[in-house]
Amino acid sequence: MRDTGDLISSFLAAVSDYGNINFSDGHVERWLRQFPEEHHKVILTELVNILNGSYLSKMEMKRMISEIITDRNIFPESIEEVNFMDPEQAEGNQKMILQMFDEARSEAYGISMAKCGEGETASYIYIDEAIWSGGRFVDGLRRWVASFDDLQSIGRLDIIVFAVHTRDLDYITAQMERLLPHTRIYLRHFVEFSNRLDDAKKIFEGYWPSSGIGYNEETTDYISRIVKMRSNVRDEGVPILRKSGYPKSDAYFTGAMNRKLVEKLFLEKGVEIANHMMKPEVYMKPLGYDASRTLGFGSYYISHLNISDHCPLVLWWEEGGWYPLFPRKQA
Repeated sequence: MRDTGDLISSFLAAVSDYGNINFSDGHVERWLRQFPEEHHKVILTELVNILNGSYLSKMEMKRMISEIITDRNIFPESIEEVNFMDPEQAEGNQKMILQMFDEARSEAYGISMAKCGEGETASYIYIDEAIWSGGRFVDGLRRWVASFDDLQSIGRLDIIVFAVHTRDLDYITAQMERLLPHTRIYLRHFVEFSNRLDDAKKIFEGYWPSSGIGYNEETTDYISRIVKMRSNVRDEGVPILRKSGYPKSDAYFTGAMNRKLVEKLFLEKGVEIANHMMKPEVYMKPLGYDASRTLGFGSYYISHLNISDHCPLVLWWEEGGWYPLFPRKQA
């Protein structure tokens, strides 16, 4: 196994343009010291492997934007005939991404996206960074749809995101079809994380700790509390812990044993953080924000703009004495 210094260098190279901190060896080492020293190399090895496949740099994001703005199905030559879905409601990463689109459009064609919607509009565009569980997106879509007197006037809606998580995609699709029954809806994305719980035997691209290994007492108690809130049918169909030996395919972790160890460490430290929050939040779980009765959403996805609260707490939480690896910019 490579030495710690070499692994830190690889980590820094993978996330060099993360916008909320100037990464250094000392920063990474300080975060690592919160875990047992004998596990530092495994944690770094797996993080580097995961981030090499899931981190979205500014250069890559710009490349994706350039590809989208040249798609005439989405952005016709007469951009006055298309409009953005609720741009005035955009904040945080979404607002920054809209600005990047505007800059790219102006640079490529000399036309500001402020021109959008000046004509008779029947086609709309929604742009955001990613879809996780979809709650925020569906809530925003519901509010936006309510502002129309005639839903048949919404002929087309293009949803453009860089990353999609598949766990709740069926729910999101059903909600879109219910809210916009007359609209042609297209979802465009570049990266897909397959994290459907019922497909976990084959593939699961997200942090989901394994059964069949021991957890400390605090974590065992936490798991028991979540299980008591779940129905027996739910717990049998989608267990709280990943079945040992699943998934059969894994493109992010280097091996099954390392995956079990890193997820165990992230869960146990995450439980410690969750149990000592100054202002406890019911949906803020050890492996990230999740309204479902799980141990957390467990997203791998991080971009140069920010880290989502759907990622494990150990990566971004900054309270109660915990030092974050990826300081998070609040919306």
